[in-house]
Amino acid sequence: MNQPDQIELFFSLVLALFWEAAPFLLLGSLVGALVEAFLSPELLARRLPRSRLAQVGLGLGAGMLLPTCECGVVPVARRLLERGVPPSTALTYMLAGPVINPVVLISTYVAFQGRWSMILGRVVVVGLSAAAVGLWLGRRAGGGLLKPDKPLPVPLLSSPAEAACGCGHDHSPPGRTPWSILVRTGEEFSSMAVYLLAGAVAAAAVKAFLPLEILGAVRGDLLLSVGTMMALAVLLSVCSEADAFVAASFLGFPPASQLAFIALGPMVDLKLLAMWGGAFRKGAVLALALLPTLLVGALSLLWGWLCW
Repeated sequence: MNQPDQIELFFSLVLALFWEAAPFLLLGSLVGALVEAFLSPELLARRLPRSRLAQVGLGLGAGMLLPTCECGVVPVARRLLERGVPPSTALTYMLAGPVINPVVLISTYVAFQGRWSMILGRVVVVGLSAAAVGLWLGRRAGGGLLKPDKPLPVPLLSSPAEAACGCGHDHSPPGRTPWSILVRTGEEFSSMAVYLLAGAVAAAAVKAFLPLEILGAVRGDLLLSVGTMMALAVLLSVCSEADAFVAASFLGFPPASQLAFIALGPMVDLKLLAMWGGAFRKGAVLALALLPTLLVGALSLLWGWLCW
């Protein structure tokens, strides 16, 4: 491929990645705004389990029931943490939800032509990795993981005086009007979209300019193939609904390396790293990147040695 073709491919991929992820980010921003408006810390304190293991189990259960793309789950997790949800629950859900939900598991079944070993492997590797990260970071308070948030301007149509004017009209409490939720959604989306775009640019550069000839030299070695596919998962930043089809297209690679690709990518990729940088402190970003990577690598290798 010559240079003009690569540049054209690069810009096409940037647009494709951004517009593919933007609707999910917008949906996640809306859910995050609704969480902030209607989920009170007092209610959460009464309803959430005290045990850290139970909190992790709750995060995994939510991930199984709620189909969520990795692009849209970051703002939801941030708002959950701000409302007092324990990190053990919010971060476990953030990492596991985009992978272990029914939509993604069905796509995995189709992509690998009904190979239940890949579906089971994906659930086990992602579930254990997400739970371990949730337990590790759950030792800290949620507020200590987040970057300080900028104060919101008072919504124009929901001032405290209007809420208590006594005129007999049905004024919603501050922060719960459609206008205030819309404002919060727009602010969340605009702040995270910058990081999403940065991640799309990095991923598109890898896809457009990476020499694919180097892949043939590593696919015959289990350790090298797992490491290579994990690196590709991070760099290519494929959405969790489609990554199984990409992994299955790497013919000749060991199944363990394909498993590593579909397990790590939705938990750690370039666009997620960029979005985490806008939401979490540096120490939390480092832990969110390193712990799943190490765990997925170790579990995928173990899976390969035991099963193939």
